[in-house]
Amino acid sequence: MPKVHSTKDILKTRFLGLRPVELISLLYIFLTGFYIIIFTPKVTDFNTLLLVRVLVPFVFLMMALSVKWQEKYKVLDFVRYAFPLSLIAYWYPETYYMNECLFPNLDPLFISIDQWLFGCQPSLEFSRAFPSNWLSELMYFGYFSYYIIIAFVTAYFYFTDRKLADKTLFIVLCSFFVYYILFIILPVVGPQFHFADNQVPSGYFFQKIMVSLQASGEKPTGAFPSSHVGMSLILLFIIFKYARRFWLYFVPVVVVLIFSTVYIKAHYVIDVIGGFASAPLIYWFSDRAYKWMSKIVENGERRTES
Repeated sequence: MPKVHSTKDILKTRFLGLRPVELISLLYIFLTGFYIIIFTPKVTDFNTLLLVRVLVPFVFLMMALSVKWQEKYKVLDFVRYAFPLSLIAYWYPETYYMNECLFPNLDPLFISIDQWLFGCQPSLEFSRAFPSNWLSELMYFGYFSYYIIIAFVTAYFYFTDRKLADKTLFIVLCSFFVYYILFIILPVVGPQFHFADNQVPSGYFFQKIMVSLQASGEKPTGAFPSSHVGMSLILLFIIFKYARRFWLYFVPVVVVLIFSTVYIKAHYVIDVIGGFASAPLIYWFSDRAYKWMSKIVENGERRTES
């Protein structure tokens, strides 16, 4: 069992009351805010995007100023830990509103790459070749397991080692932000939105869950590179590195998840390849960014104490 660090020890390391994960979130807010201001005429729902970039930093500041309450009431510390992660449910579909500022839709290019590589469209042929209701249900479970893995990684370390939890949460969020920036730059919507023939064999319980989630928050954005593939590999590596006893349980789940991205027509195969290629680079970048921002926080704390 990893050594448990107290909340008080974690709260001592801060810069202007902000934690590294909040600093990287603010950096993403600043970069995308600057982007939408530059491309204002091409950005849709500009007022909402700008309003969010005012409100979220205000919430971060209020949380930082209430640090003594977080020491007294542990639930507030958990809320502060979980809040930046909860925002990914907003940041992802938001990329749709600004992803055609630099380039037009690039799906025809990625379709042609798949055609060149395989002589067909695997995202269409996979489910046609295996039209099984139970296989479809397994694929939908695999796709849904993405959220289970994220929840496991972030919750497990929070309740076992808070210092390691802060690091893993930072790596997860920073990796998401890199993918979201790529989605903004590269407008690829994926087979489920691009092709008229996008039917998948009916599943059961998990199909209903995924259809409901997609209906409520899915937007035609974020196909290349596949963040489902890239992030699942990053999360699997985190589990292997820091919670290895669980690693073998998640390997088959991630394998099913990777196949599911093509089967349910969320991605082209080239998106999956992009997910594989990008995962180690983005993990390396996020790990280095954590070390850099942690030093900023620690130096700022030392200056404050002196």
